[in-house]
Amino acid sequence: MAFVSGVGSGLSQSRVAQRSVCKANGAALKMEGKSASVPFLTKPEKLDGSMAGDVGFDPLGFSNYLSLEYLRESEIKHGRVAMLACLGIWIQEIVHLPGKEFSNPLATEAFFQVPAGGIAQIFLACGLAEFIGHRGKMTYMDIAADKERKPGAMGFDPLNMSKGKSAEAMKKLELNEVKNGRLAMIGVGGLIHAMFISHQPTLFQLAHFKPL
Repeated sequence: MAFVSGVGSGLSQSRVAQRSVCKANGAALKMEGKSASVPFLTKPEKLDGSMAGDVGFDPLGFSNYLSLEYLRESEIKHGRVAMLACLGIWIQEIVHLPGKEFSNPLATEAFFQVPAGGIAQIFLACGLAEFIGHRGKMTYMDIAADKERKPGAMGFDPLNMSKGKSAEAMKKLELNEVKNGRLAMIGVGGLIHAMFISHQPTLFQLAHFKPL
């Protein structure tokens, strides 16, 4: 009887183990088709993880309709602008050009005090940079069709950070830029809204923090 009982117990445990394995395999198969960043959403078909920072995040499905190269170009560009914007917001709070119109440390108000000629120069410089960077190809169709150009590659590396770097090291640098750019895009939005609500410059808020 003890032998029969032991065999029966062993068979029962084996069935439980098999069921657990089947459930685990089934869950793994289900997860394979899900986004790594948003597990309850389906993984975007074109996001295969080959691009730096690709974690399958595309809840609005932009990658289904637009070129991945164009989308990556846009993300990198917006990230770079956001990183510069964060730095600019902090620096202009301390350092100013001569003249009363440049003396306001609050960035959300200072923008509207800059002379119209100065704003025009900024937009003109941005447009020129776009034109040169895209070799005169300014429309979406032109940019998406330029397969020779790597997204974000502007030939700008004054510190020679890419010189002598291996392929793995370059991938790490690309990932760092994408992640820092994403953080900056969120961060600059937070800085601007904080200034709108408090009417105080960012560094001043940190030095004289008071709950609202």
